Amino acid sequence: MVTGLSAAEIVAYGESLQLLSRQSHRLGDVMRMSEEAAVLMAWYRNNVLHVFAMPSLVACAFISNAMMRTGDIQRLAGRIYPYVAAELFLRWSEEELPEVVVRTLEALGAAGIIESDADGTAWRRPPPASSQAMQLSLLAQATIQTIERYYLAIALLLQAGTGQITQKALEERCQLMAQRITMLYRFNSPEFFDRTLFGNFIDLLRERGVVRSGVGGVLEFDEVLPRVAADAQMVLSEQIRHSILQVTHL
Repeated sequence: MVTGLSAAEIVAYGESLQLLSRQSHRLGDVMRMSEEAAVLMAWYRNNVLHVFAMPSLVACAFISNAMMRTGDIQRLAGRIYPYVAAELFLRWSEEELPEVVVRTLEALGAAGIIESDADGTAWRRPPPASSQAMQLSLLAQATIQTIERYYLAIALLLQAGTGQITQKALEERCQLMAQRITMLYRFNSPEFFDRTLFGNFIDLLRERGVVRSGVGGVLEFDEVLPRVAADAQMVLSEQIRHSILQVTHL
């Protein structure tokens, strides 16, 4: 069910529940949420995240790219989708994904959030100062932190090197690094450093043959893992990429 309340009424309702607080300013009031309330709101977000997952995943492709060809978006989505689908229990198979991506692009285009070129083979994001650009950015936020978590795990595994670290040790290192990032950048998302989610991601990397267990339980990988990392980099902002790499190289 979708609420019939207007945006202003939704904000007023949030204030009535004492989830939002208002700070007056001459250029317009600023709405705030306490750290405690933000953590509690993560529960509600996670209950509806699957609804926005595909549009958000497509929106992520435009964070660092002003224009993307449809085929490149399909490739990027195909590389990341299996992991997002497993975490959020998305219903589409990998064979269905290319068509799902096309339908999602067309829906975003119809909403004016992105624009297609004349022959429909490429898409571009709206001008940075436009309200449509803000909508696209907000849409991307629904899944970008999940992709950041994946990239952190891959970056740490690449840093350790093939055959140099066990899954248990990698999970622990991922959790510690994610906690540090949360402290440095004030994320209000406990699941960002949830060790179970890191473990599930590494398990899926193993199931898909991207990494494998060697002698003594160490994780081994070949040239496929750097390609996965490169694709993840394409949907992350330069600032986030540098922040993760900086933290992992401490």
